[in-house]
Amino acid sequence: MRNIVFPLALLFSAFVQPLTARADTIDGFVLTGNGLDITFSLPASPPGNESTCPTGIITSCLPGSETSFSASTMVTTNGVSSEESIVFPTGRFLGGLSLGLIPGRLFGEQLFAPDAANPTFLTGTFDLTALNPKGSPPFLDYSLTITPETTAPTPEPSTLALLTTGVLGLVSLARRKYSRDSR
Repeated sequence: MRNIVFPLALLFSAFVQPLTARADTIDGFVLTGNGLDITFSLPASPPGNESTCPTGIITSCLPGSETSFSASTMVTTNGVSSEESIVFPTGRFLGGLSLGLIPGRLFGEQLFAPDAANPTFLTGTFDLTALNPKGSPPFLDYSLTITPETTAPTPEPSTLALLTTGVLGLVSLARRKYSRDSR
């Protein structure tokens, strides 16, 4: 019975390895301007869900000139939290973002690379501008800061299984040596 425990533990660790738990990198977003303080978090590399302008429709978005991806998350605005959908466009009209809490679109630099199908957020501070729906002043300035949040490393199950197997092997070896020496 004792001779089967160690091989079974090794076999178990081989099957646990594909189920590793990895901590995703999260970016923290802080958008300030026009009396608003908006914060939210998104994965640093969210799954891309690229969308383009519909063909044949004449709007501010010309066919083939604009791509974007969207993400839904909890957004805190001046201390009040709500679920919001955020669109990150790029293309002919540069980058920026569109958020339901702010009328219109915030124009500025592209906030992700390489493209909307495989986005990874850029970190730093970005100046964004919105058209004022009230007309005066004509533009409203916002500042968006994207910072990577630090997460504690998560030990993977395969690492813990390997460590446990090693400790059990050492304990078993010590018991055998002790029982042999006590004879």
